[in-house]
Amino acid sequence: MIKTFLFSLLKKTEKDAVPEKELLRTISTGSSLDNNYILHKNGSELWVHGENIYTKDDNNRTFFIKLIQDISEQKFLELELQQRNSDLKKIINDRNNFIYTVSHDLISPINSIEGIVRYLESEISVSSESKFFIEKIYHLFESFRNRIRELSSIAREQETEKIQVEDIKIDELTEEILTDLKDNTQNINIEFKKDFKDAPIIKFSKKNLRSILTNLLSNAIKYRSPDRDLIIRIATKKMEGAYILLTVQDNGLGIKKEDQEHIFEMYTRSHHHVEGLGMGMAIVKRIIENEGGKIELESKTGIGTTFKVYFPI
Repeated sequence: MIKTFLFSLLKKTEKDAVPEKELLRTISTGSSLDNNYILHKNGSELWVHGENIYTKDDNNRTFFIKLIQDISEQKFLELELQQRNSDLKKIINDRNNFIYTVSHDLISPINSIEGIVRYLESEISVSSESKFFIEKIYHLFESFRNRIRELSSIAREQETEKIQVEDIKIDELTEEILTDLKDNTQNINIEFKKDFKDAPIIKFSKKNLRSILTNLLSNAIKYRSPDRDLIIRIATKKMEGAYILLTVQDNGLGIKKEDQEHIFEMYTRSHHHVEGLGMGMAIVKRIIENEGGKIELESKTGIGTTFKVYFPI
C-alpha cells in the first residue's frame, strides 16, 4: 500500500530553503535519500516516490512543497516478480534445449536405420509380402519424425517473446493450408464451405494462425465419420466488443461429453484409431490465450464438433 509519510512546507529566499537544503535537513534528522531509495538510520529499508511542488502565496512568496510516498510494498513485489520471471525463463530455456538435444539425437540414428533398410531393399528380392512390411517400416520412420517435429514445435512457440502480427487474408491462408493437406484428403469425399465476408482479414501472427487452422482442419479430417461424406464449414465474424470469431465446424465423430473438458490438455486424445500425440489442441489453446484470445468447444457424439476461436482486435 502506498502511504504519505512526509509533507514539508518551506519558505524560499535567496539564501535558504532550496531543495538541496531540504534534503540536508532530511539527512540530519536520520535518513539518507538516494533517488527513490532511503536507508533509515534504524536500518530499515524504504522505497519512496518523491514529488516537488512550487507555489506562491498572495504576497508573491515562493514555497517549496515536497511529498514523499512509501512504495516499498509495491517495489518489493516488482522485484519478486522480476526474479520469478527470470527463473521461469531459465526453466523454459533449459527445457527447450533438452527437447532440441533429444530431437537431434533421435533423428540421427533413425536416418541411419532408414538408410540400412533402403540398402537391404536394393540387395534382396522383394516379394509382395516383404514389400508390404518395408512400406510399413518407412511409414513408421515418417511417423516418428512427425512426433519429433511436434515436440520441437512446442519449444519454438515458447521461444518467441515478441510476435510479429500482420493483416492476414483468411481465405488465402485457408487455401494454402488445404493445399498442404491435399495428400491426406485424396481418397476422401470432403466439401469445404467457407464464409469470410463479415471478417475477411485477421490481424495476427501468420505462423501462429497457420498453426491454429492447420490443427483444426487436420483434426476435422482425421476424426471424420465413416458413415457420411465429410463437410467442413469455416467462417469468420466480427463480434460485439473486441473479437473476431473464427469457427471451424465438422460433421464428424464428435467428442464424448466426459472428454470435452480435457481436450485442451497435453497428451489428451478423444479417439485412438488414428495416430497422434494429443498435443495439437493444447498448442492451439496456448497460442490464442497468449495473445489475449480464447477458444471454445461444442460437440455431440455422432453429430460433429465446432471450435470457436476468438481473436482479439
